Amino acid sequence: MPTCYLWVVDTVALRRGTWVIESGTKLGWHIWDGLDVEEAIFFLVTNALIVFGLVAFDNALAIIDTFPVLFPTAPTLPSPIQLVKALLISPAHYDDQRIIGLQEALGRLRKKSRSFYLASGCFQGRLRIDLVLLYSFCRVADDLVDNVSSGTEARHWILKLTEFLDVCYAQTPIKPGVRDDFIRRTFPAKEQTALLLLPTAYLPSHPFYDLLKGFETDLEFSSKVQFPIADAQTLQVYASRVAGTVAELCLELVFHHTKDPANEAQRQNILQAGGRMGVALQYINISRDIAVDAKMQRIYLPTEWLEASDLSPEDVLQEPSNTRVEALRQRLLSQAMGLYDEAKAAIELLPSESRAAMRVAVESYVEIGRVLRGLGYQLKAGAGAGGVATAARLAKAGFQVTVFEKNDYTGGRCSLIHHEGYRFDQGPSLLLLPGLFQETFAELGTSLEAEGVRLMKCEPNYNIWFDDGESFELSTDVARMKLEVEKWEGKDGFERYLGFLQEAHRHYEISVAQVLKRNFTSLLSMTRPAFLRHLFPLHPFESIYSRASRYFWTERLRRVFTFGSMYMGMSPFDAPGTYSLLQYTELAEGIWYPKGGFHSVIEALVGIGERLGVRYRLSTAVASVNLDPKGRHATGVTLENGEAMTADVVIINADLVYAYNNLLPTSSYSRSLQKRAASCSSISFYWAMNRQIPELSTHNIFLAEHYRDSFDDIFKRQLIPSEPSFYVNVPSRIDPTAAPAGTDSIVVLVPVGHLVDEKQGIGRKGLAVQTQQDWKAMVTKARETVFATVEARTGARNLQSALVQEIVNTPQSWKDVFNLDKGAILGLSHSFFNVLSFRPKTKHPRIERLHFVGASTHPGTGVPIVLAGAKITSEQVLEGFGMEKPWGLQRAKGKGDVREIDRIRALPLLSNVHIAVLTLLLSFVILAARWWSSGVDEDR
Repeated sequence: MPTCYLWVVDTVALRRGTWVIESGTKLGWHIWDGLDVEEAIFFLVTNALIVFGLVAFDNALAIIDTFPVLFPTAPTLPSPIQLVKALLISPAHYDDQRIIGLQEALGRLRKKSRSFYLASGCFQGRLRIDLVLLYSFCRVADDLVDNVSSGTEARHWILKLTEFLDVCYAQTPIKPGVRDDFIRRTFPAKEQTALLLLPTAYLPSHPFYDLLKGFETDLEFSSKVQFPIADAQTLQVYASRVAGTVAELCLELVFHHTKDPANEAQRQNILQAGGRMGVALQYINISRDIAVDAKMQRIYLPTEWLEASDLSPEDVLQEPSNTRVEALRQRLLSQAMGLYDEAKAAIELLPSESRAAMRVAVESYVEIGRVLRGLGYQLKAGAGAGGVATAARLAKAGFQVTVFEKNDYTGGRCSLIHHEGYRFDQGPSLLLLPGLFQETFAELGTSLEAEGVRLMKCEPNYNIWFDDGESFELSTDVARMKLEVEKWEGKDGFERYLGFLQEAHRHYEISVAQVLKRNFTSLLSMTRPAFLRHLFPLHPFESIYSRASRYFWTERLRRVFTFGSMYMGMSPFDAPGTYSLLQYTELAEGIWYPKGGFHSVIEALVGIGERLGVRYRLSTAVASVNLDPKGRHATGVTLENGEAMTADVVIINADLVYAYNNLLPTSSYSRSLQKRAASCSSISFYWAMNRQIPELSTHNIFLAEHYRDSFDDIFKRQLIPSEPSFYVNVPSRIDPTAAPAGTDSIVVLVPVGHLVDEKQGIGRKGLAVQTQQDWKAMVTKARETVFATVEARTGARNLQSALVQEIVNTPQSWKDVFNLDKGAILGLSHSFFNVLSFRPKTKHPRIERLHFVGASTHPGTGVPIVLAGAKITSEQVLEGFGMEKPWGLQRAKGKGDVREIDRIRALPLLSNVHIAVLTLLLSFVILAARWWSSGVDEDR
């Protein structure tokens, strides 16, 4: 995979002329267009040497760490001689029993103790091996006592385990093999390796004996007369025996494999703190398993606590989810967290090589306690489309969510403007990729219909108006499209149109499966085989315009099928060819409009979230994200009114570039984000008309005569084009409730360059507008251009006189109202090096518990894309807390019951005719070969 990735990067570099191979130094052979065979072989051989070298190094380290008999000492970085010696040792000298034992131990932990299994991976070398063996023994001992049919049998195994310890720690030396013989005679075969490999040679005995006393306490529950955990002191003794002892043994292994503390006092301090931490973790374990233990007729909550809450043990056994039991759970968790706070400082006293790993081991378990407490489990997010969807998803997963929103309405740009009976969509005015909306609602346990969202299909999709007075009607109706395409490109043109749809369909399906539903957390994410094999079919290195030019041979149709890149805030001459998926979803799935305006979708998501417990605080701006003293964890937010709010995870739905530079400490990365290519901005008009304008349909596109120049003005020179292409939406055409009877509400979006401030504008052109008068002149010019163009091309008359009220958004107002960096309405650009692994991540690269959702993070801009991103971010948060996602488990209805007539069967690759022809050809070749061979023999 690294080789393929380097081949792709090298191809791009060679095509761009970043470097070249001189003609006299190459054979002229190519793996594919743009990749010389010399380059391919160089990268293949180099990567092969690196990979095999790493494999050999890792293999040698594994041998040294695994077999102490062969290598009495195992330094962190062995010498080259040791590494070579390890590689040359014959496998015949390996201790097979030890290998099998380690495999069984890891399998046991993977199955029965995932927290310790994952945490053990943070330790290294022989320390990790011995910790795995220690915990494997603890699991086996626990299972021997618990998984029996009677108390008598359980006591039998406690006695045998005690005898095992007596043999291991006998004061007088025992003969070689006595210990192993005892284990094989006494214990079940599948448990024997856990005892045989236990490193008792350098572990004290008393923690093991105390552990068995804890098991004896468990057996007292078989007596129905009295429950053994009478009070808090008894509970602490029990927890110390079953968990504090294990913590002490783990620390002894740390000291053995690293180095002892500087003095005995410090050693004892660490061991005592470890014991308290073990008790804390056991309290968390008890709190988590109240219902599970109740099924086993066990209650570890102190009896005196039950009595004080007017509960009996029988009450807990019958109803472990009782609210009073929940209060006791929280009481126990509070004690656990108190012990944790007391003991955690001792982690910093451990040897440096084991400190971080021990912290991970502890925190992975303490996090369970935090989840159970739930008190601080709050999510902070903006109330844009991504924020409300993420809030609802995490509330469904069990989070307590609070959403802070700067404005007095939800939805961000996806909001409404009202004026005396007229309604305007402030941002998005058409719904694409309906499947992503349906998926979001379904995974929240509902549907668009159930939430009162009614989608209305817009037909036709658009009317596209040209400067020469001609128009083109885009539609999902194949018959209508056939007439439109053939009008300009003839019969062959429609066949090419179908070919364009086929390619766009591939772009769509691959992108949804491999991009919109996958996270790209690093560059390695782009080397996933499932993605890599689709890279070139996605055509990311060609523009939409160049791909469309292969199928459409007139400039008119090339413009018709490429203007949609404006939805991504990009020029069709720069946008990757992948984005033809937008044209596909419009032509194959249609354009839809939610009755009541696009905000009805957001409103429905807000309602779902509120039912799940989400709390919305509007008109509440966030001033900063709070971090811990080391700046490594997000701990909450500070509001502009000075109020500090704590949280266990913070999710930012504000504009990402703004957030990095205003809500977080500035850094080189935050400054670099400001230099990245951004999408366009817009001058948006919201017009209340005193009459209907029948010449306009729901969605109208007016394309500039100088198509490419108009885009270059926007995206390369960051200006307002002298002759812009623009979009006109008439929501009242499809939804009469958008305007009073007999009138129209009209939204006009004129794409313009984004703002360029003084620092960024040095030596370059751009919208560096400083005064209100400048904006007034620009808006006036844009308005006059729109009126003149619409009247000239559609035949509409006296539009300005029909205008009764105008509301305007400019790049400056987009920036001020929504905190959009540079007023870019679609966030960062979507060029190849600004998407996938190159796009800002959904999780902060250095600050834990800080995530992002929205247009400028992965997967990108647009409401359906942002909804897909909300799912990705939510699942990343759940993964960080070790929680399962509460969606995605439903099976498609009827999936397993397919009738015979509906079974999908692919035709064979070759028909019988093909097989017959190939057989004849093969026979002919064989006969010809024999004839030629016989002729050669005769000549001899």
